[in-house]
Order: sequence, then C-alpha cells, then structure tokens
Amino acid sequence: MRVLITGAAGQLGQALLSIAELTQVTAAELTAPQQMLVALLPEVLACIATTDEVIGVSHQQLDICALHSIQAAFDAFKPDVVINCAAFNGVDKAETDTDKAIAVNATGPKLLAGECKRLNIRLVHISTDFVFDGALKRPYTEQDMPSPLSAYGRSKLEGERWVNDILGAKATIIRTSWLYSCCGQNFVKTMQGLFKTRERLSVINDQSGSPTWCETLALVIFKLIKQTQLANSDRKVAAQNHNADGTEKGLAHLYHYAAGSCVAEDYLVAEGFSADGSLVAEGSSCSWYEFACEIQRLTMSANAQIAKAEACQIEPISSLSWQALHENRLAPRPVQSALNAQKVCHQLGIKPGSLIRASWQEQLQAMISYQKVKD
Repeated sequence: MRVLITGAAGQLGQALLSIAELTQVTAAELTAPQQMLVALLPEVLACIATTDEVIGVSHQQLDICALHSIQAAFDAFKPDVVINCAAFNGVDKAETDTDKAIAVNATGPKLLAGECKRLNIRLVHISTDFVFDGALKRPYTEQDMPSPLSAYGRSKLEGERWVNDILGAKATIIRTSWLYSCCGQNFVKTMQGLFKTRERLSVINDQSGSPTWCETLALVIFKLIKQTQLANSDRKVAAQNHNADGTEKGLAHLYHYAAGSCVAEDYLVAEGFSADGSLVAEGSSCSWYEFACEIQRLTMSANAQIAKAEACQIEPISSLSWQALHENRLAPRPVQSALNAQKVCHQLGIKPGSLIRASWQEQLQAMISYQKVKD
C-alpha cells in the first residue's frame, strides 16, 4: 500500500510520518524517542505493514489548489491512499482573506477528490470542530448538524461537502480539535515559550474543547486505513460494499476524534455528565485557561530546570475582554466544541487503557514526556 500525505510539513503530517517510520526499522534500530513512542502507542506496530510506503509532501511539492500539481504528484507516486492534512488554519485571518481560506479548505479538497475518483484512490480528509457553533452542552456527534460561526469553519465545511459529494464512501472525513504536538505551531508550544519570558499571562476561560495529541490522531488514521484495506481484501465484504460498477456504496465515512471523548451517548450521565448533558466529565474537555495551567504544571514537572515557568502567573480572562485587547481577533468561536469519539473508538475496537481513549490530561502528559526525550 502506498500512502501520500499532503501538507506533511505541518504538525499532523509530521506525526503521521513519525508513526510510519516506526515500522520501517528493527527494534534494535529504534532511537530513544521512537522507543518511547512505541511504548506509549504499542498498537502502531500492528496497523502499518513493513511493506507499506508512506511519503509526505509539503505545499511546495504539492499545491492542492493547483490541479496540475496534484496530477504530477499522483503520477509520480501513484498512491493507493491520500491523507489530506493541507489546510488554511488561520481562523482570524480567514475573516479578511476569505478567498484564500476557500481556495485551500474547499477548492483544494474538491480538486483532490476529483483526481482520487478518476484514479480510484481512497481519500482521508481532515476537518475541524469549528464546523459547529458551540450551542450544544454536550460533545458533538457525527449526527449533529454543522453550523459554523466563522469564515474558517464555513470553508472547512464546504471542503467536507465536496469530498462527500465527489467520492462518497471512497472517502473518510475525520473532524478533530485543538491539535498539538512537539512540531509546528500550536498552543502547547506557544505557552511553553511564553512561560520562559512572561511573568503574567491572560488566557481565555469561557471557551472549551478537547485538546488532542497529534500522534494519537495519526494512529487513528492509520488504523482506519488498515481496517478499510482488510475489508476490501475480503471478497464477500467488498461485494456488499460496492455497486455493480465498482464504486463504493453510500456517503463518506465521517468520524470525530479528540482526546477523552470516547463517551457513548446513552451513558453520558454514567460517565460523569449531568442530566442535561452539560460538560462535567473530567478529561472530556477543558477551557484554554485550564489547558494552559496543566501545560505549566506538567512542563515544570518534566523540566524542573525551567524555573521561570513556575513564576509565570496565569490569569483567566473572558473571550470578550480578550477580544477588546486584541483587535486582530476577528473570528467568532464556538463556546464549546468538544467532540464525541465513541463511533470511531467502537469502529476500531479501542479498549480502555489505550492512549487513544485517554483523557486530555493523560495525552498531554504523554506528549510532554515524549518531548523531553525527543528534544
């Protein structure tokens, strides 16, 4: 199987490549960071074959907004699966550069889907929690109706719809939220940098979501690809899932994945949610302020030499007060955008104890431990 990753220079692309590299070397050849990653995510060794070839391409190598660039890359690599991590992620910038957001988040996936259909390639497309407006008091499921508040959210939803309309069941769409990793630009790394230089920080406390370590999402993606590959190799299953002309039946496979969100809808109260479904389950979501405080605590625990981090005082601030202080914060954001990942956890048979099902605190602790070894 040949897998092509677009937008591979970003943090999710890098996580996918790091996961894939683990199966391309012997146990004796694993570096210390790789050994830790295998220890944290032991399932990885079963979901990627040593014969699989995974390659990542940056924007410079494959511009998803240019059909000729897509065609050239597909012709050169001849992928069986494409994972689209390319995206315009500037939530505020999308309000003033809407054309660019639509080009990358909607038109690009449309072009990718068209070529994937022409060449019979499976597409895995990454989307966002920002397709929701945050009005619900519980984690969003795949059945909930999207209603984006921002230009960014609308552009991502349009991309989803193009992928579904063109490829149907030949595509998998995964919505995720609040991604972070050791690589790229993200909230965790920003906070860690500010702890060293600031004595005081104000962080928003009235918006909540599900912080998610990129490596766990990467593993979920590879598990879904592997499961589909196995299903298609079973002739009986394949016959049930395909039309007479060879195309796959049905709509795109839609999944939500975020940390601490494998909560069955029927068991919300038993899992710690209140009777009205409000978010009180520990580990399912947090505010940016709570996230920042935990980043500080775990970073200090892992790196005691960063003495100044402990001296940095983190203060809660409302989103309205923050917006008044920052004129460039233009985009409205959902008050809560936690995602329910019960469907994908059930689909993949993810058992309790797996880091895939872990709380956002446990995933953050794993990432910071990995970061310490990697750095």
